[in-house]
Amino acid sequence: MMDEFSARTRSANLEAMAARRVDVLVIGGGIVGAWTALTAAMRGHRTALVEKGDFASGTSGKTSRLVHGGLRYLERFRIGVVRRAARERDLLLRIAPGLVKPLKFLIPVYQDRGPKDWQLRIGLWLYDALSKEKTLPRRAWLTPEGALALEPSLSPAGLVAAAVYADAVTRDARLVLAVVRKAADAGALVANHARVTDLIREEGGVSGARILDGETGTLRTVRARAIVNATGVWVNELQGERARLRLRPTKGIHVLVPRERVGNRDAVTLPTHDGRVIFVLPWGELALIGTTDTLHRGEKDAVEATPEDVEYLLSGVNEGFPRARLTRGDIVATYAGLRPLIDSGERRESDISREHKIIVDPDGLVSVAGGKLTTGRAMATEILWTIEKRQLFEEFRRDTAAAMRRSKRRIRAAKGREERGDTRKIVLEDAGGPADVTHLEAAVVRAVRHEMAIHLDDFLMRRTGLFYELLDQGAGIAPTVVETMGAELGWDADRRAKELERFGRMLQANRRWREEGRDARF
Repeated sequence: MMDEFSARTRSANLEAMAARRVDVLVIGGGIVGAWTALTAAMRGHRTALVEKGDFASGTSGKTSRLVHGGLRYLERFRIGVVRRAARERDLLLRIAPGLVKPLKFLIPVYQDRGPKDWQLRIGLWLYDALSKEKTLPRRAWLTPEGALALEPSLSPAGLVAAAVYADAVTRDARLVLAVVRKAADAGALVANHARVTDLIREEGGVSGARILDGETGTLRTVRARAIVNATGVWVNELQGERARLRLRPTKGIHVLVPRERVGNRDAVTLPTHDGRVIFVLPWGELALIGTTDTLHRGEKDAVEATPEDVEYLLSGVNEGFPRARLTRGDIVATYAGLRPLIDSGERRESDISREHKIIVDPDGLVSVAGGKLTTGRAMATEILWTIEKRQLFEEFRRDTAAAMRRSKRRIRAAKGREERGDTRKIVLEDAGGPADVTHLEAAVVRAVRHEMAIHLDDFLMRRTGLFYELLDQGAGIAPTVVETMGAELGWDADRRAKELERFGRMLQANRRWREEGRDARF
């Protein structure tokens, strides 16, 4: 039977982290924060993780759902980035087989767009070579006839050749949740819907945070020896004025449409005329299509698809699959997220590296940005190394007379923590999985009792994905979900009504692009 991981657990965790100082406080419940909390807890640190919304409610729950090395980055010779990601992909396939699964891709070569056939041959050879564990099938080269035999709906116009290669796919929010649950199993105190209102800075150093419980309104003070700012595109909001990561947030949107309209059998990587690619993934009876890559200057908490975003994706797919003739009316749902990319001066948003950066602010706050879903574990390992190295240095500095005498013992202890916290040896399990609508109430109860679902959207968007996969985006089942959650969580009639109102606002925001784009040709 699954251990309880519920609203009651959440409340107890908030009280416990406020009652006694923690060693590591992680702010941000996306993939990087989740892995950091797990790594810290496994190394024996008293660890707390807080997230202002739900786990994976930011960027980590709005990805392309791919666990991949990033084939297209090889065009810009970012071999180190691809090597790290490819090896992390292979590791995740091994330690999370129920969550991360192999996926075959076909990538066509056209005369008028995308890489040349010789460029793709070299790129795929190198892509395979960078995979250390060789867990996925190797590349294969196809004639135009061979490509059309695999994907009959693909456009034959100007088709020169094609290749087949392999990457992996996951349900991103559930992957994050699995890591958070593993962190809790390792002893971390975790809580969603718990916002850091401000950091406590004393004598020039950061020593804690004030945390507002979004459910009760209680404000608590949590003291910590080290604080990790893993808040993604919000990272600057917690940093001091003197040292800030320079970000260039880019927006990526995705659309889901009935797969029968597109006709793709497996995953297809479509080259575009502007030098990018569009992924078309099989997602049950739907096709998941993404993504855009545009600079975002607006509100970070209200990122939505626009008619222009949608038109870009539909145009690309209609060119690659001409019989699809997709229109706005075919779209079941959209979602949009912001990538917390480091601004390294590139002219185009799609050229920005997915490399990450970790800095220690003058006050000791450890801040991180960049990276992607695939590399969260490796980033967390580096974050913990940064924290432990700094703490070891501080111990030496405070007691220089005994430093040499104690150094070997301290180094041995640090190595022991590193061995105990080797996240390459764990197994991640998916305790739930996609909901079966025919057993809806049981799925809701499981999500509330064992997956810390607190709101209606926690269940529909991240525990199940039904918001993105049902034709009505869950509007028809929302009342049943609210009644079941209310019975579990003790909601009165007013709270139940507010949950439906909250859901209605989210649904309206998700569909706003339709009204704005009424005159568009799609």
